[in-house]
Amino acid sequence: MTKHALSKRGEISTPIITILVTVAALAVTGVAISWMVSTGTSAASQGAAIIVGSPVIQSDTLYMTVKNIGNANTTITACRIGSDAASTITPAVITPGDSKVLEIAFDESFAAGSTVKGALETNQGILQFSAYVQ
Repeated sequence: MTKHALSKRGEISTPIITILVTVAALAVTGVAISWMVSTGTSAASQGAAIIVGSPVIQSDTLYMTVKNIGNANTTITACRIGSDAASTITPAVITPGDSKVLEIAFDESFAAGSTVKGALETNQGILQFSAYVQ
């Protein structure tokens, strides 16, 4: 009988195991919820720019309307057309919900009647577009 009593004494009881597993599960859940809240908060405060209408180039100047559909300011810092033509512009800040007409001059001439690909560089990333040359 003493042999059986010693073996019972060294085991961990089922309620203690249940409590330990529950505490571990709650800790993992808390970490996951904390990560989701921080990720959601940072994603919710982002600017998101879209181009409204069709960009056109007239007399080596690009005309386009950009709208901020996010909920943080978007800053446009540069514009590139093709692989060579680049124009550094005075940073244009677009507040959430607003739009701005951009007039960006280039030193390069473009062939009339063609379509050129370009990219706007913003603090939120690169926004690609195609512009018709008139």
